Amino acid sequence: MPNSKHREQESTLTLGDTPNIQKVSLGKWQGERQGTTECFYGVRYARLAHPTQPRSVPVGESNQIAVDDLTEVPIFPQLPSRLEKVLGKNGRKNPQTDDAFYLNVWKPVDAQGLPVIVFIHGGAWITGGGAMAWYRGQRLAGDGAVVITLNYRLGPAGHFAPDDWPNSQAHRPFEDILLALRWVQNHVREFGGDETKVTLAGQSAGAWYTWALSSLPEARGLFQQAALFSIPEIAPWTYEERQAFTHRALSFASDDEVRDGAELLMYGGISALKEIPAALGAIPTMYMPMLTGRHREMLANADTAIETSHVGAYYVRKTPHEMSVFLPWDSSRAESNTPLLRALRERLGDQQAPKFFPLANWDAAYNESVGLASWFAFGRFSDAIVAAAAERGIKAVNRTFVAISGYPRFGAVHCIDLPFQFGNMDDWNDAPMLQGWLAEDFEDLSAEIRADLLAFASGEAMVSNKIMGTAYSAIEQLNTSGNG
Repeated sequence: MPNSKHREQESTLTLGDTPNIQKVSLGKWQGERQGTTECFYGVRYARLAHPTQPRSVPVGESNQIAVDDLTEVPIFPQLPSRLEKVLGKNGRKNPQTDDAFYLNVWKPVDAQGLPVIVFIHGGAWITGGGAMAWYRGQRLAGDGAVVITLNYRLGPAGHFAPDDWPNSQAHRPFEDILLALRWVQNHVREFGGDETKVTLAGQSAGAWYTWALSSLPEARGLFQQAALFSIPEIAPWTYEERQAFTHRALSFASDDEVRDGAELLMYGGISALKEIPAALGAIPTMYMPMLTGRHREMLANADTAIETSHVGAYYVRKTPHEMSVFLPWDSSRAESNTPLLRALRERLGDQQAPKFFPLANWDAAYNESVGLASWFAFGRFSDAIVAAAAERGIKAVNRTFVAISGYPRFGAVHCIDLPFQFGNMDDWNDAPMLQGWLAEDFEDLSAEIRADLLAFASGEAMVSNKIMGTAYSAIEQLNTSGNG
């Protein structure tokens, strides 16, 4: 159990105690006050130009829907996440619509001139939503920032070739996020934020968008710093690849006599993804963002992207066991991992091996397999970004989050840092990756992680490299109770 203090009694701290809630108005914005923070849900930043066409161009908006809780804010259509075995099922609570261009704002009661953190969720470009309870920004905002989460188009709506193709070469999620960032520039001062102190943060797919936008000229001036949590190393689709994928997915959809609407296209896309082979030990096949021409060349690697970067600082964080959720698990047979490990070692070649964080209940082959696979998929690119930024005199903060799950197969798995970053343990109450965590231990580490990001967002001087969560990770001796 990830509990360095070896408490014998269960925690009496209830992180989910709801403070007195009061309705508040801020100009035309309607929200609620909870303790020392104010929350504004369901702010519309855009709408579809053609409401019946999910792939049509969005246009800017600025109004708000009436909801009582974050989970009542719609998100874009999606199927259940394949990471629910790590995250739990609380992400299913929100309604879904093709026109879910919403963001949400949290601020301290007396906010004035505060740094702004805009968060872009992950989900393999096919699931997720800024309005999911997982990303409730109340605790993070309460530490001294204006926190904003947003939705962007996913799956078929975001990635299929447009209805008027081949005339349009735009990648729609870029359009969505840029509209949201322009809304922030125009309105965040109304919430006590400083539009010249915006940190764009993202996790996984959201980290890749954050990274891309930090070099794309269209985003210049919309944010000043970038925070990348578990950024994947990917090869974006070309325009031709997107066309071919769309054709294939639509052919599957046309043969489906059971489903209709958005669900029809989503299942058609899944069938097309299954045809794309994945390398042994790699992330399963996913939708990919699309880049063409100079944009694609610009983001070909960390060095060329940093050369065109328009942000002044990067905060980069990874976990050592990102890939444990994607790899086969068999704790009883060390030899079961030999083919996987052989393929990963061949891929490594003469590259310098990464630092491993071995777990006591994993055999040597599995420890090395997870470590190498995680480095190839996430860690190597994170390290390259930090090195490229430092070489060009750009501030780069490098973090490794090593606190682990009490669930034996996960370790410091992909996404495990998110509950600590947002400090909302109750919103993750069914997440298997938090198995074994006591509330007091969670709160201690969460306070450290939140303070670290806030220091970055505030422009404070920071230690360049840090391993976070060692007091709670039990790296040398994992409690192996529970089911594998």
